[in-house]
Amino acid sequence: MTELRTLLIRYDEIGLKGRNRRFFENCLLNNIKRAFNGLDGVRFRLPRGRIMVDMPSPLADECAKRLAYVPGIASFSIGYPVNPDFEEMAALGIKLVEPGLRAGGELKFCVRTQRTDKTFHKTSPEINFEVGSRIMSVLSTKGLVVNIKQAEVVIEIEIGRGETVLFDHRIPGIRGLPVGCSGNVLSLLSGGIDSPVASYFMMRRGCRVHFIFFDNQPFLGRGGLDKVLKLSKILNRYQSRGRVYVVPFQDIQVAIRDHCTPENRVVLYRRLMYRIGLKVAQKIKCLALVTGESLGQVASQTLENLAAVSCVVPMSVFRPLIGMDKQEIIAQARKIGTYEISIEPAPDCCSVFMPSRPATKSRIDRLERDESKFPWQDLMQEAMDNMEVIDLDAEAGD
Repeated sequence: MTELRTLLIRYDEIGLKGRNRRFFENCLLNNIKRAFNGLDGVRFRLPRGRIMVDMPSPLADECAKRLAYVPGIASFSIGYPVNPDFEEMAALGIKLVEPGLRAGGELKFCVRTQRTDKTFHKTSPEINFEVGSRIMSVLSTKGLVVNIKQAEVVIEIEIGRGETVLFDHRIPGIRGLPVGCSGNVLSLLSGGIDSPVASYFMMRRGCRVHFIFFDNQPFLGRGGLDKVLKLSKILNRYQSRGRVYVVPFQDIQVAIRDHCTPENRVVLYRRLMYRIGLKVAQKIKCLALVTGESLGQVASQTLENLAAVSCVVPMSVFRPLIGMDKQEIIAQARKIGTYEISIEPAPDCCSVFMPSRPATKSRIDRLERDESKFPWQDLMQEAMDNMEVIDLDAEAGD
């Protein structure tokens, strides 16, 4: 077959953006170009409603692999550029269909044409017939049958101005919006299952996600940080240019342990995490915080406790998982590749000094009374002064 291959990339939600459509298209195109960084001989085109990428045939599989990590793509196909000649189209179609034929069995197929060049001398149904009938004339005796509604193999033809592309299957994308079109957010990332999935969901809505991790190495060792770095590197494949902000949290936790009501500890931890997250988000120009909280999943995630935590920050707090149950979240974690790392044994800082009976309906006045017993503002500033910043792209290049 031809030495040149063409990737045909489709989007759906972007196509509904009206006058802002070009902005979203360009954002997606830039992300695709970034994903293909280091691949030589790749050429990009942007006909209406599509992104076309021409490349040498040996690069096709690698390009397809990389596209699987780019939000904003509805589906894509690895196609073959052909001349707008029915005989040539049919010959290529036969080569694509024939390997799927089974001895003594039937293979259902059809031809579908998208004709963006309306000046072409045949309509889409006519092209379907011309190409399909030629394929059937060769393969009907080998078990090939036409079935438009239940086709197992679909030969698709795209006819545009000056080019025709033929392909035999669609690869689903991860949909959503292209990263970068919705601004930056800061995700409170732990080593658990939930927060990586929440971060991924925000990427699919066009956000570039940076991460903040609250570390407690004196009590927990380095295992928690190593785990979070693994997770953040996986997540960064869906966006690039992410950073991890590592905040030492042990002094704050010790102060809460020594001065505050035991049942309030976890909610007090979260209130300080949110306050630090707010300061970091403002510093790096993020517009919202993101958490992996799901309503009622653990004691700190009741309505009362979520309200007691959210009230300390004058910034939007996004909780993409709030209505999901654990099995739904686990299914998503498996899908995006974080689950196996998330279940590796490693404690997180919220488990330090865990009370036997944590409060499920915290009262804000009592939390504030506890906070008045220790210098949390000074401890918070000290933690931020000792914060470490890790560039995930630089880490990936090491």
